[in-house]
Amino acid sequence: MTEIRAICFDAFGTVVEITDKRQPFRALLASEPSRVAAVRALTQPLGLRELSRKIATFIDEDKLAELEGDLKAECASTRARPGMDGVWAAMRRARLKIAICSNLTAPYEEALIECLPGFPDAFILSFQTGLMKPQKEIYQLVSSQLELQLSQILFVGDSLEADVMGPLAAGASAMPIVEFEASYAARPSIYAPSRIVKLFARIAAAQAG
Repeated sequence: MTEIRAICFDAFGTVVEITDKRQPFRALLASEPSRVAAVRALTQPLGLRELSRKIATFIDEDKLAELEGDLKAECASTRARPGMDGVWAAMRRARLKIAICSNLTAPYEEALIECLPGFPDAFILSFQTGLMKPQKEIYQLVSSQLELQLSQILFVGDSLEADVMGPLAAGASAMPIVEFEASYAARPSIYAPSRIVKLFARIAAAQAG
C-alpha cells in the first residue's frame, strides 16, 4: 500500500475562512449566470471590473463600488480556520509535505497568503494556472510540484465534487475537512483505508514526540 507523504488542502472553507461573507463575485455573475462566465472568473487573473468587461455585463459605477467594498470587507475578515495552526505544525513535525490547491478568484490571493500558518510546498491557484477543480490536470499539477505520485497525496477540502470526488478519480486519496478534523482530534473511522489510519498514527506520534 502506497504511503501518504503529503496533504493538499483547499483554501477558503478549509484552511482559512471568511467571517463576513458577502459574495461579490457571485452577485456580479448573477446577471450572467452561465458556466462560461464562472469558469472565466476562476481561471483568469481578473478583478470585479475586469470581469464585468469580459462578460459584457452592464453595471453602474455605484453598484460596482458597492461590490468592491464587499470584496474588501471579505478580504479583511479572512481568518485561519480554528485549530489550523496546530494542524499545520503537526504536519511539519510528521515530515509531511503540505500543498494548497484552490479554485480562487485573483483578488483573494493576498488575504489567503496572509492567513496561512506557513508557506506550503506547492501552491496551486486556479486563476494562475487556467485550470480548476475537478479537472484532473490540476491535481496532476499538485503532484508535479510536490514531486510525488498522486497516490501519495491526501486531498482535503469542503467541496465533495472538487476536493473529494475529483482527487479520487485522479488516483489520489481524499476526505472532507470535517472528517479530517475528526480523525485528527481522535482517530480515523474503523472503515478508513489502512494508509489513512497509518497517516494519522504518524501524525499522533509526531505530536506525542
